[in-house]
Amino acid sequence: MRELIFSLAPMEGITGYVYRNALKRCYGGVARFYSPFISPGHAGAGITKRDRRDILPENNAGVPLIPQLLTNNAEDFLYAAEILRDYGYKELNLNLGCPSGTVTAKKKGSGFLTELPALRHFFEEVFRNLPADTKLGVKTRLGVKDPAEFPAILEIYNDFPLSELIVHPRIQKEFYRGTVHLDMFSLAAEGAKMPLGYNGDLIDEEDIDRILERFPAVSHIMLGRGLLRDPMLPARYLRRLRGEAALSAEEEKRQRHAFHAALLEGYRESFLYENATLCRMKEVWDYLGLAFPEQERAVRELKKSKTLGEYEVRAEQLLTL
Repeated sequence: MRELIFSLAPMEGITGYVYRNALKRCYGGVARFYSPFISPGHAGAGITKRDRRDILPENNAGVPLIPQLLTNNAEDFLYAAEILRDYGYKELNLNLGCPSGTVTAKKKGSGFLTELPALRHFFEEVFRNLPADTKLGVKTRLGVKDPAEFPAILEIYNDFPLSELIVHPRIQKEFYRGTVHLDMFSLAAEGAKMPLGYNGDLIDEEDIDRILERFPAVSHIMLGRGLLRDPMLPARYLRRLRGEAALSAEEEKRQRHAFHAALLEGYRESFLYENATLCRMKEVWDYLGLAFPEQERAVRELKKSKTLGEYEVRAEQLLTL
């Protein structure tokens, strides 16, 4: 059987520790989780209380978490890495993919890809000072304005001992629109010197099949919106890969119900106010609701709920369909 791992993409506001724990407990299939990006302050300032809470080992027991950092300053990165190491994290990920204008204006995320000499210097400083037993991987876009920027970017990545390279084959200005540039991703599939992961526009099993058939070098599939829409996608795919029987519709429904209950319980414990729990569950349904294409009206009504009690009644009606 092909060696393949699935991971959950970091998505700010959604894939925090409550979501990660519920997914791990109720579905399985995901071998790695990446924290929503941590933007460290200048060396000495550390990381925020909110970010610390998300990566605390006691909040991620049994969850194989890789913290993701968003910075263009090697000193700040190394200081944050030291803090994370004290929590037991010896593998980190650098965000070079975020397309948000507020991020890229500071030359962070995919904005750092416009400064290739500075990017090379960043890696030189980091790998000169990073403890030998700490791994660093990268999640990247192809560039900022033109996919043709990618060969020069890949050349830099190949010059350093990265533990993995996860490529979202779009450029920054495309955000999440348009078609992914698989022709340019093929350069990574053919020439990357480190383990290669793919991320982008994977909604169902057929999408995953197409990527794995075209790019045998891919050993890691990172799922974002597709997994939030269908949390059982990786577990279902791996069952098929192993030749195991698919779960029945009733079994999948029970798992979905248990997952929703775990999320609701987790957010209730995490937030001080009921309205915060209600808002977060509505965010979850921005994606989960896509799994109910024939119930658009019911999903819209659910997202109009004014109280958590009203929400629970409507969610129960949907989940039992």
